[in-house]
Amino acid sequence: MARAVALVVGSVLFLGSCATTDPGPSPSIATREEDAREEVAQLIDDGKAEEGLARISTYRRRGLLEEETASEFFEEAVSALVEELGDAVDDQRYRDAIRLYGSLEAVEAVDRVEESSLGSLFLGLADSYAEEDNFVASLHSIARVPDLSELASEDLLRYGEMAREHRNRFVLGEVVEALSERDEEVPEDLEEFVDTEPRTSEMINGTATVWVNRGIRIDDGVGYPDRAIGSGFFIDPRGYLITNYHVVESEVDPTYEGYSRLFVRLPNSSNSRTPARVVGYDRIFDVALLKIEVDPSYVFSFTDVRALEPGEQISAIGSPGGLESSISRGIISATNRRFLQLGDAMQVDVPINPGNSGGPLIDSDGKVVGLVFAGVEQFEGVNFAIPAFWIQRFLPELYEEGEVSHSWMGVAAYEQKDGLEVMYAAPRSPASQAGLQEGDLITSIGGHEPRKIADAQEVLLDREPGGLIRVEWERDGEAYDGLVALDERPFSPIEEALKTQQPEDLFPVLFGMRTNAVSSLPWQSNYVITKIYPGEVADETGLSEQDPLTLRNFEVDKERRIAVARVLVKKRKAGFVETGIQLGSYLEVDNFL
Repeated sequence: MARAVALVVGSVLFLGSCATTDPGPSPSIATREEDAREEVAQLIDDGKAEEGLARISTYRRRGLLEEETASEFFEEAVSALVEELGDAVDDQRYRDAIRLYGSLEAVEAVDRVEESSLGSLFLGLADSYAEEDNFVASLHSIARVPDLSELASEDLLRYGEMAREHRNRFVLGEVVEALSERDEEVPEDLEEFVDTEPRTSEMINGTATVWVNRGIRIDDGVGYPDRAIGSGFFIDPRGYLITNYHVVESEVDPTYEGYSRLFVRLPNSSNSRTPARVVGYDRIFDVALLKIEVDPSYVFSFTDVRALEPGEQISAIGSPGGLESSISRGIISATNRRFLQLGDAMQVDVPINPGNSGGPLIDSDGKVVGLVFAGVEQFEGVNFAIPAFWIQRFLPELYEEGEVSHSWMGVAAYEQKDGLEVMYAAPRSPASQAGLQEGDLITSIGGHEPRKIADAQEVLLDREPGGLIRVEWERDGEAYDGLVALDERPFSPIEEALKTQQPEDLFPVLFGMRTNAVSSLPWQSNYVITKIYPGEVADETGLSEQDPLTLRNFEVDKERRIAVARVLVKKRKAGFVETGIQLGSYLEVDNFL
């Protein structure tokens, strides 16, 4: 889906380590040797070794730390990380331990960790969830082990039995495959469960209708029932189910001041509604985990499928218009659609109507391959689902109450054939502090060479805020590399940036054009366009480099989640005839890393 749209005024539609010298410091970064030494020493003393290592990398590259001093600081910070990791394991803080292990990987120091591997840490995380009787989070944590075949046979069998007991076909299939690869005997009951395909009637019993009663809405003096309706499906025998965040938003949105009550209606129970509560949610991926006090007769399990092939058969189960237990069939129309801030989506031609949101998208084997979340009302058969691949990666965090957090570097990127060009670097962001600037070409993130924005986002989704990741980039033909200390991603980077920056600073991200100011008056600002990004909104509107442009007005509509710029432009290609243009973009753009 296009990130933004731009049309002539009056017709606007918004659809729902290198030794190369670094040229100049980044904001909030030290510029003197003495300041650099003091800052790094303070960070390490304060227990912020990961941030300290990122600064060492930056200051070493800029020549603000002598090699001997940088090496001493490096050894001190790495030793602190190793000690922190050991403490985290002893305290069973395995998510912290996994983050620290990744940071040690980034500085090529994992050989100093003698008793832990990434696989053993994920096993520890899975065991800690199991001790809390949170078996679904446990199973999805064990699925994150890089190579299951490295686990001991008793651990594989233990998790195989757990997966069968909690009806998780995906994890059980992974365990059976790992045992088979080692030519070990697989218990007959495990193989039988994996090979048995669920019946449609069974799967329907694992779905539900989600109702949110928001009281009465007054419209022109007349009161109307205000309700949100969606679908959901059980993923845990203890009564946990998945739906869309937008269906239950009023339950957790602190800005919502009205009445809101959440209920779930089970199949074959049209006259009863069970109270429910929101456990965890992810606004960026539009996912929420609910809990009700029932024992579902069927539970679904997420797979690691990123996208099926176009043309493959799929089905959706949900409650269109409140008509519960409805099943519809269709095909995958397209994949890799850029529809959300993170990741990508599948386009499907399965009939989707209001009320289907939050229902499961299943393949011909009955596996959950996606979560239905949107349709375009004006176009029949144009609907979308979030691939299970993305949700499976953070599913355990949904159980930890509140909003799921994701990491970020703080740059917006544009896909080039040789890498990802930095369109915008947020001031004081992790990437900016590491030295990345607008125009840089990112060639590697965490050892991966992303060519697509979603690929880079996938790498970052596996990292915790606070952890280190190594980034390589090019600038004016010179190669650079450095460490980035990841931070927590804001829900709306654009809104955060607009608190401290001028609208024109965000033009590259919002509208795909870069400008230079020519003059500024109280009632208008004049610019000249210096760069147009092909395929972005400015390009599709016919704007070109060197076009003079006057910004007449810039507005942010938080209710519709859009930013609008009204400009006068003298297009060179049209003989410099002045034309009024209205540019629009969603606030939740999809190119931030």
